[in-house]
Amino acid sequence: MKLTSNDIKAVGQLFEDKNNAGYVLDFTDKTMREFFESEFSIDIDNELYRDDGGSKMKRLRCFVKKTERITVLKVVTRLWEYRKTLSDHPITAQDESNYGRLILKIQGADSQAASGFTPALVVPTGIDNKYFLGGLEALHKLPSQQRGYGFEKWLNELFEAFYLAPKGAFRLRGEQIDGSFQLNNETYLIEAKWQDAKTGHADLHVLQGKLEQKASWARGAFISWSGFTKEGLDAWGRGKRVVCVSGYDLALMLKNNVSFRILMEEKIRRAAETGSLYVKIDEIFPDITK
Repeated sequence: MKLTSNDIKAVGQLFEDKNNAGYVLDFTDKTMREFFESEFSIDIDNELYRDDGGSKMKRLRCFVKKTERITVLKVVTRLWEYRKTLSDHPITAQDESNYGRLILKIQGADSQAASGFTPALVVPTGIDNKYFLGGLEALHKLPSQQRGYGFEKWLNELFEAFYLAPKGAFRLRGEQIDGSFQLNNETYLIEAKWQDAKTGHADLHVLQGKLEQKASWARGAFISWSGFTKEGLDAWGRGKRVVCVSGYDLALMLKNNVSFRILMEEKIRRAAETGSLYVKIDEIFPDITK
């Protein structure tokens, strides 16, 4: 893979700390080393990546120049996912454009032409999809009374993998919250259901009622393994601060290597544009493999 000087410059524009030249996002030497070791089993401190100097940014640029395409895709995508969690590194429209162009270049024209997905979707997420799909299979084998709790644990692990700062189940004045996560500096309270029947309006109203007792900026994510009834969604209405996710969404997301962050961002956009709080993944990405 051959990147131009402009491609290398784009790496710096995307990931260099604007207030500290030579720094990569908010990483210290220690946390950057740990990030590369834990996520990719790569020693970013290796002399191999110090041709241009020892700063974190110079090592990252050297790494990108010397490393095979698939690994660079994983690293750039994972760094982008991580950047989205940082409130002091806001992402601009220009950043989004630079990221898209860089990903296209790293992928190469052949891989892009072969896929119906946008650049943000076709790149590897760095998540062990087989592990999480295996976890879903294991949940099916549990006694019915244990599946709900197991599903909450599985979701918490998934959110952790996507740097969503999850918090497990907790109680407030007698009410049960199945957990929370943070996406783009917004807090989402979670209601999770694993049951044979699809979720109807009664359960949806329960989560909405909990949200109404919280701060006005709190949002909700209702995750129902079996999905949602049309009647329930219609009766529930529009204009709620809740985004709905089904097991169907999660399974196709993992099978197609789609980022949970991107899935949620697209669902949120559809909710804002249309008022529909549940849009299936294959309606958002029509070319997805089922």
